[in-house]
Order: sequence, then structure tokens, then C-alpha cells
Amino acid sequence: MKKFLVGFILFSMVFSVIPGAVAIECYGLYAGQDEYVGTVTIDVVGDILNFNYETIPGWRISEIHLMALNESPNDNSSSWHTEYITKTGNPKVGQFEINEYFEPCVNEYCGTLNLTEIGVDPYDKLYVAAHAVVCECNCERIFAGFGYEAVNDFWAVNYSNYTEGIRKGGDERYNASLCLGKADTVSKTTNTFTCMGQGGSMVLYFNGSICGDGNNSTPDLEIYEVTYDHTTNYYETISIEAFYNGSYYPVGNVTNHDGDGTFNDHIFINCIYDLPTGVCIEKIRINEISIGNGDYDLDAIKANYKCVPEYEYVCNYTGNCESAWANDTCFGGETFPGNNWATYVIYPECD
Repeated sequence: MKKFLVGFILFSMVFSVIPGAVAIECYGLYAGQDEYVGTVTIDVVGDILNFNYETIPGWRISEIHLMALNESPNDNSSSWHTEYITKTGNPKVGQFEINEYFEPCVNEYCGTLNLTEIGVDPYDKLYVAAHAVVCECNCERIFAGFGYEAVNDFWAVNYSNYTEGIRKGGDERYNASLCLGKADTVSKTTNTFTCMGQGGSMVLYFNGSICGDGNNSTPDLEIYEVTYDHTTNYYETISIEAFYNGSYYPVGNVTNHDGDGTFNDHIFINCIYDLPTGVCIEKIRINEISIGNGDYDLDAIKANYKCVPEYEYVCNYTGNCESAWANDTCFGGETFPGNNWATYVIYPECD
């Protein structure tokens, strides 16, 4: 809903930006002249000025206004004074190129301004004026469920309930700790992987709960197997169960057999693509179900997604809405020529 909040003191800030530079500047956003309520971030890439407003908990954004020119607001002959500043030197934020109104209020908003479309040279110094009206609120964080977060090198790090089945090789392989940590696909010897024996099982733990991402085209689990002296007669298979909501549930089987009759070492990376999402898997159970001459040589298991809680915020507004602005921490802020609180900062002169 478009609306103007009459009676609130305007805020704006002006960044002097060198387009094409890689610097991204983040400035504190202040309400009532000295109360920190969030940040405004600005950077220029090519012809595009990117901006982002974000408030801290307890404040929300009701309006934003943004404009950019190659001239200083303190130059009385500049275009600011032709259209964007009153005769008394106060910025007319409703005349800016960017004007957004939010009902209900939001805690973050990002957008872009194409500088060349409004006749501004992105390769010259820019004075970017930004304004916001922020409203105070009391917010309550409410648990909304579980989501996922992509992780790297999230390997199984502990085990329990190692039950040995029928052995098919040397004693040194039947050691549950050998499959913990990062996969060793270089040293393919019998002391770098774990065997459970046919009919055996074990439980593995990660450094936190895991889950799927809900996309069956991306792997949720990667199972590394270094097969020692593999032949065409070996069909090595394990079933995998995930423990969540107090019970184990099957999530798939993986088999190592490539038809290669060469009597040497082979490396397999098998994947599970459909771990459940929206729940936290506390542990997984590996069941050895091979038949024939071999048993599964488990080198390591990696999870690609960690289970994380998600929250929603329910906010009740106090009715207190104020103008806010960013202040320059290097020079103390530069003000518009009028009798107002609007400030601009010089960028990148803090360097």
C-alpha cells in the first residue's frame, strides 16, 4: 500500500561511489539521529547500482527511497536542487527514482537502479541518496520446522553397535574405526577401510544431524568403498537405514560391481539421493547384505546436507515510526544543505 508518513523527519545518505570498483560498503542505519536500527549496503557493478536495506530485530522497514546523481547535493547548481531538494535544502525523497512502500513492514529489501537509464554516468563519481522510514516492533521468534544447509567435508566421525558377520578376509579389516573421517582413496590397503563381514552391521554418527535437500537429482549421502583385490565374482552390497523420529527407516541399498575382471583394487562412490527432508537424522545404520565371495569394504561416508532449525518472526508494532539514515564513520557524515538530519557519506575516501 502506497502511503506517505507526514511529519517524520526525512533521512537520506549519499555514497560517493567509484563504479567498477570491487568494494562493497556497509553503513550503519540510525533512527532518531543516534539509535542503531540496521544497515544499508551499496555497490556498483557496471551500469547497475545494487542496494540492500536490513534492520535488526525490533525494527522493520515501512518505506525506502533512493536516488543517484553525479553531482554533490551541496552544489547549488546541481540537478539535486532542480528536482530533488526543496528551496530550503531538504531532500524530496518522494521524487527519487526508487520509491517502495511495504504493508506489512519488512526487515530486509534489496533492489537495483540502472544508472545509464536515468542519464547518470556509472564511471564517474556517484552521490547516492537513500532514505527509509522504520517502525518499532516487538518480535517473537517461533520455531517453524527443520530445513537443510549444504556442508562440505561432513564425514561420519563416530560409531556404535559394531556387529561382525562372516569374515571374508584378513583380521585387520574388521575394525570399525577405519571407516571414520575423510575417505582415503589413495592408500588402498587393508588398513584403510572397515569390513563388517557378511551379515554384519554398524551405526555411524556425524558431527550433528543430517537430512536430504528434497532434490532427487543431487546426492545426499556419498558412500566411498575401496575394494581390495576386486574380481568379477564380487557383488558387495550394503543397506542403509536412517534414524529419525525415534525409529530406523530404510533409505536405500548400494552395490559394488563393475564387471572388471582385473584382480586389483577398485574405488566406488555410491550415492543416496532421497534422504528425507524436514526431519533430523541422528544416525545411520549400515547392514552388510553381500552374497558370494566378497563383503563391503567401507572407506568413508559423507553427508552433503546438515539439518538446521528454521524460525519465523511474529511482530507487533508499537506505532512508533521514525526516519533513519546511515552515518559516515570516517568523517562523521556530510549533511544536505537544509536544516534536516539527512546525511551523505563519501566513498571510498575512507580508504
